[in-house]
Amino acid sequence: MKKRVIDHRIDNLLGPSGTFAGYSLMVFGTIGAYFDITGLILFIPGMFMALTFDGTIIDYGARRIKGYTCIFGIYKIGKWYSIDDFSKFIIYKSNRSYITLSRSNIPLDLKSTDIRLALLNNTGTRKIIINKYNSFESARNDMSELINDLNISNMSEWAR
Repeated sequence: MKKRVIDHRIDNLLGPSGTFAGYSLMVFGTIGAYFDITGLILFIPGMFMALTFDGTIIDYGARRIKGYTCIFGIYKIGKWYSIDDFSKFIIYKSNRSYITLSRSNIPLDLKSTDIRLALLNNTGTRKIIINKYNSFESARNDMSELINDLNISNMSEWAR
């Protein structure tokens, strides 16, 4: 088997409103930096807000996994764990809701739903999200592929 590494981008750190605000701050900071260098005061936080995200790296060759936060879209901060540190998979429905206020203080609810595949340790205290999916069946198929590709024999295949 070839050594391969898969990188899954899971979610933006601040949701859609925070990401949009970050890109807006980057644009205004760039325009402001044209007139005065203090425009970078807007650009740097905007870059953080727009480009920071969470993800997961799976190293099939070394049989390890890393849940990380990618700061500024460049620096991946997280800890590597052996696949043997985990005891079961869990597939669950994730409901995310983001509330934004308009200029007239009318709340706008943004809701997103997806299916997530995660690894849990024995006590359930450590959870690493592997990826998000549109359907339960695709998460189940990916879980079966992970069991085969990582040669997992001691992990329960199903958890609710």
